[in-house]
Amino acid sequence: MDYTADAKQIIKHVGGDENINTLIHCMTRLRFTLKDESKADTKALEDMDVTIKVMKAQGQYQVVIGNKVTDVFNAILDVLPRLNTEDSTPEKTVVENVEEPGFGAKLKHGYDEFIGVLTASMMPIIGVLAGSGITKGILAGLVSAGVLSDKAGIYLLINTMADTIFYFLPVILGFTAAKKLGSDPIAMAVIGAFLIHPNIIGIASNKIPEIGLFGDFAVKIMNYSGSVFPIIVAAWLGKYVEKYLKKVIPEMIQGIFVPIIEIIILSFVLLLAVAPIITVLSKGLADGISGLLAFNGIIGGAIYGAFYPILVVFGLHWPLIPIVINDLAVNGQSVICALTSITAMGIAGAVFAVAIKTKKKKFEALGYSAGVSALCGISEPSLYGILLKYKKVFYMTMIGNAIGGAVAGGMNLVIYGFTGSLIGFPSFINPKGGIDSNFTAYIVSHLIAFGAAFILTYLFGYNDKMQSSDQEA
Repeated sequence: MDYTADAKQIIKHVGGDENINTLIHCMTRLRFTLKDESKADTKALEDMDVTIKVMKAQGQYQVVIGNKVTDVFNAILDVLPRLNTEDSTPEKTVVENVEEPGFGAKLKHGYDEFIGVLTASMMPIIGVLAGSGITKGILAGLVSAGVLSDKAGIYLLINTMADTIFYFLPVILGFTAAKKLGSDPIAMAVIGAFLIHPNIIGIASNKIPEIGLFGDFAVKIMNYSGSVFPIIVAAWLGKYVEKYLKKVIPEMIQGIFVPIIEIIILSFVLLLAVAPIITVLSKGLADGISGLLAFNGIIGGAIYGAFYPILVVFGLHWPLIPIVINDLAVNGQSVICALTSITAMGIAGAVFAVAIKTKKKKFEALGYSAGVSALCGISEPSLYGILLKYKKVFYMTMIGNAIGGAVAGGMNLVIYGFTGSLIGFPSFINPKGGIDSNFTAYIVSHLIAFGAAFILTYLFGYNDKMQSSDQEA
């Protein structure tokens, strides 16, 4: 379909070309940074057929589109090509005589900035992460079924391709985080490559993993393959290092000396302080959550399943994503991601129940399309298009997810890849043991979550006489 007309309308309703600083997109949303959000017409945007909902979070004006987001995004770029330039950074707005914000406002702003960085850094690689996890699961299933040998050359090649994104995460995230933060993407990619250089990996694998710098002073080296946070911190620091270096180095030689000096400074800072501390903290946090679930998986799984959709609504789920990626890269499995998969199935069950029960054609179409998206692990169209509009559907979904999460926790469900729900079923196949009790736990818990949410929503959660929360009285 041609979305040019929709693109022009969206540009108009967000305040026009002159009101747009930057535009990126994730799996379901257009994410604008606007000069003045008060100029945007939220109601007009939500009344458009192509849009589902408008959200304001992480310092962004977010327009939820759903599965068609890439097409709409590309149509907007065709109308406004300037938004496709890599150096399109938000303009600074000078505001005078404004009261100094309090601690709460500063904390919220800091959190929004942090989530914005994570979002922009992670979103370009989410699709590849998902596909890689599914590929590894399919390979494990083929080996388990005796169709393919794990010694075969084709297995080795494809498995290496699927592992590549996890191994080289510091390089890729260095590039994407630098683009978001305004530091040098190539320099950050080089620093990421330094962290996983064979020499560094070799030192980390020694019996005493440290290297002497001068005299008796030695620094401990860790294996940073698949690490997430250290390189993002480096990209943040890089912005300030570059600014200082450009002040003290003559302009005619900046192109040669600024990048290499920045690389040397930040590499030492990472090795000496940032990387060890953050790696230990992130691993500890992931182990803590996993340990809590292991201590009482039924209660922990129920609580996580019930409340995860609320985290998504408020954008609080983003800090979990790097933890999941780090957990998969370091430990090869994740409890958190497995429980997140449960919630997508519960959401799918609820919106399919709405689609079957409603007589409203447009709402029925939205229910089916949003349900299919949820089965693919993308829940935002369901959340903003249906669940938030009909609170009873949301409550029934929470109960269904809690039941499914309790079952998953009780059966010690884990995931070996990044993508869950229905489309990600290969990610629950054990890469070492093939199809085992974990895959059985996947089938049982996901069917229960889907079925419970479907039945509860169909019986108690929705009917066409209900008034949606966004309807005017």
